[in-house]
Amino acid sequence: MASSSRLFIKTSAKNRATAGFTLIEMLVSLAILVTVTGAIFEQINSMQKKSASEAVNVDLTQQGRDFINQTVRDLHMAGYPAASMYSVDPPARMVATRLVKVSSTEILMEGDVNNDGTVESVDTAYVASDPNDPNCPCIRRSAQPKIDADSLSQPTNLLYTETQQVFPPGTAAGQSGEDLFAYYDQNGNPVNLSNGSDISTLQGAANLASIKTVKINLSLLTTQRDPQTGNFLRTSMSASARLSN
Repeated sequence: MASSSRLFIKTSAKNRATAGFTLIEMLVSLAILVTVTGAIFEQINSMQKKSASEAVNVDLTQQGRDFINQTVRDLHMAGYPAASMYSVDPPARMVATRLVKVSSTEILMEGDVNNDGTVESVDTAYVASDPNDPNCPCIRRSAQPKIDADSLSQPTNLLYTETQQVFPPGTAAGQSGEDLFAYYDQNGNPVNLSNGSDISTLQGAANLASIKTVKINLSLLTTQRDPQTGNFLRTSMSASARLSN
């Protein structure tokens, strides 16, 4: 009888060792696996959203930097070459008028911006809307060789470069909070040109002559939302250019 009991105990232990997992153990293991897998995929999804957001921000920043750099280069060449550089009176097309017309959203200037000996009339202006261009509000820059005519009567080049998805500049509601272009005299005092000024009048010419520094304030706002925050993607930058004469 005793030997029979011992045999039963050994057989039961062997059966338990080879029986595998119970249902509860399987459910617990499955729950752990789902939790770990979910955490991994959540991290992957977060990384993908961050990568997409960074890619858009890089594009915005690059576009803004290109505009800022180009405008600063143009302003550094404004007014070169001047009439004082010639021993005899040169044709009008060979002399650059420094600033021709300015406002808080536009600069029309002349200069040898390509360093090729040709004076060009350069117009950089904010465009609030264009029915044929879904990327506006935008900023357009056009340049064309100066001709022997009044600086305000230069031809318009139909070809232009464009900075797209510009947040409307200005200080009113729904605007960026700063003017696209701000102007300062030699002492750093603001030159109020909110209504614009040009060389067609003596007062206008005096206003433009008093400008020594131009500050550029650019804000870009896309129609694309940040995958992480849900907000529209925006970037802002600014730079100052000292006029040489």
